[in-house]
Amino acid sequence: MGNSSSNTISINLERTNLLYFTGETVSGTVDLNITNEKLEADEIYIILTGEIGYTTTRTVTRNGRTSRRTQYHNVPFYSAKVIFAQPQPGEKELIFNHGQYSWPFQIPLTDDYLPPTMNKPQSYPHVRYYLQFVIDKPWYKSNTRENRYIMIYPRVNLLQNPQCLLSTIFGKQNRKEIILKGTLNKLGYVPGELIHILLEIENPRTVLIKHIDFSLFQSYQIGNNTRGNLIFHTTLPKILNLKDQQIRETFYLLIPSELIPPSYQFQGRSERLAFVNIHYFLRCEVKVEGMFTNFDVDIPITLGTEPNPNLNQQQTFNPLLVSYSLNPQQSMFNDDVSPPSYDSIVQNVK
Repeated sequence: MGNSSSNTISINLERTNLLYFTGETVSGTVDLNITNEKLEADEIYIILTGEIGYTTTRTVTRNGRTSRRTQYHNVPFYSAKVIFAQPQPGEKELIFNHGQYSWPFQIPLTDDYLPPTMNKPQSYPHVRYYLQFVIDKPWYKSNTRENRYIMIYPRVNLLQNPQCLLSTIFGKQNRKEIILKGTLNKLGYVPGELIHILLEIENPRTVLIKHIDFSLFQSYQIGNNTRGNLIFHTTLPKILNLKDQQIRETFYLLIPSELIPPSYQFQGRSERLAFVNIHYFLRCEVKVEGMFTNFDVDIPITLGTEPNPNLNQQQTFNPLLVSYSLNPQQSMFNDDVSPPSYDSIVQNVK
């Protein structure tokens, strides 16, 4: 609800869930209650805007002292406008008398090429979408604006990318001749789905393997900013303080069913370049007795949005309990972090 000169504005959407997918329609009404005697305007409209926000730093020298300042950038990359009212031929301006007014609107979203909403609207970096109702007034008066934020995700259908359906082998060896070989059932998943992992370990010197951890990380770049989040972390319960020469175990890790932006790369150009790149990777960490004996492997995966038709059937498995990060949006690293290349560690099994 917005107020301007005692007038009230409300942007009402037809759905309570404010997540929209590309190809859907954002619809609702704008209600305006004019409590003044009259309202004069050149145009009344609503506009849906998508923009990225990021920061840069610059060095400033003043009076011999040097400091670094943060600059905030907002780059729009998408807009769709619906005009509610404008002067007819021969009219100079619109005049609305005291009373209540309501305008319905429908804004179809493009089928693709929209990056997913990232982070809170007022935090940096971010990808955000918002509806803005505007009363464009004569030049000598300030315009009236009212905003409402929504979430938009692109549709990422894993079935359209055969690479995501292939099983994958990963592995590594440490200085004590422990050989780790793992197999993922596939490379692409959706939130709420199970990751099927087969681990095979050769330990010819019977060195103590303390434990093995699995984590899922999100790595993203928005404009000039690179960040990362921990999605979940867990310790495998069946491999704890073992010295076995050969170990073979199967595990099922459950991806949280909460809203998680899909893997996506976007590059749009308006006045300035808008760049968004979102990746995910699993990290397998092996903790071994001794100095400089721990080792880890990163496995890039794709996170989609389209449900897996077999998702409901996988409840027959008993997945490991995973400990989620306390804040899913908490930044885990600020330096440039890129998922490993497929060629370096991943072999696709046909």
